[in-house]
Amino acid sequence: MLEKILTAIAKKANPERDVSVEKIGKHFFMHVRDSVGCNDYLLDGKYSYNQVVALNQLTGYHCGFGFCRELGPVAFIGVCNPHFCTTSGYFEYNVHEYGTLKDESEYYFEVYSDEVAKKIANYTVYGLFGLKEVANKVPISKMNYTYDSRYRCKKNMGNNREKTIIEMDLKLFGTYSFYDARLLATGTKKDKDVFTGEEHPIQFAVVGEDQYVGIINLWETENVLQFRDVWEYGCDEPELQKIRFLSKEEAKKIDDFSLYVYICPYSLTTKIYLIEKEDRTFNERFEFHLPDGKDYRLV
Repeated sequence: MLEKILTAIAKKANPERDVSVEKIGKHFFMHVRDSVGCNDYLLDGKYSYNQVVALNQLTGYHCGFGFCRELGPVAFIGVCNPHFCTTSGYFEYNVHEYGTLKDESEYYFEVYSDEVAKKIANYTVYGLFGLKEVANKVPISKMNYTYDSRYRCKKNMGNNREKTIIEMDLKLFGTYSFYDARLLATGTKKDKDVFTGEEHPIQFAVVGEDQYVGIINLWETENVLQFRDVWEYGCDEPELQKIRFLSKEEAKKIDDFSLYVYICPYSLTTKIYLIEKEDRTFNERFEFHLPDGKDYRLV
């Protein structure tokens, strides 16, 4: 009975959607049955029907074709379940790139008949699986942050014994005391070991001889490291500097920490982080496609 009541509430809140609520174990889950498509990566440019089919063959999975009012003709490739690319429905069109907010906004995708699909020559193409194989043939416009080397090379810092250089993504405006820095990063002035949402770990250190820094989104590490400041767009690569991490007792005595961000938060917002410097790759003018045809984000 409760499932029916919750389903009725969900349908009232989402009148245009095919939704239901189901109890699994002790918890209730909402199912959205009219979601389709994929958005792990987006190809650069437009593609004909035959080009899409050829690219999809590289993925080993399924593809589908249709129309979106806001985007025009849209194709999905690398989809393991054909239902999600051969059925009309709503799809999330924003690719969650490294260092950007997750945007779950949706457009409606109306599937083409095979006869109509073959006549189209300007598809916008989204993909699920097969990113690296497809990237060897055509340029990628956007990709999910989990594929991005900027994220992948940093995410397992604590377990990566070969990592000897920590490169900063962002520098924040101003200076902070130990407790104010920890409050900004973790949401509390108390010790904290688990982080969610807008909460991020922070380590304190001295760079060079006398530059005190707090590094947000860096877990404690035993590696012997070197520090590289933010490499801004249009600037020379900053020199490597020695870094020594501070104990809690040492850090508590400092009241002028400069704050850096090591891994750009997925939930980054300028309302929280007032940014003084950002990595050159976040600049819209940065070219990810290298002269040798490789993609910087996949190197």
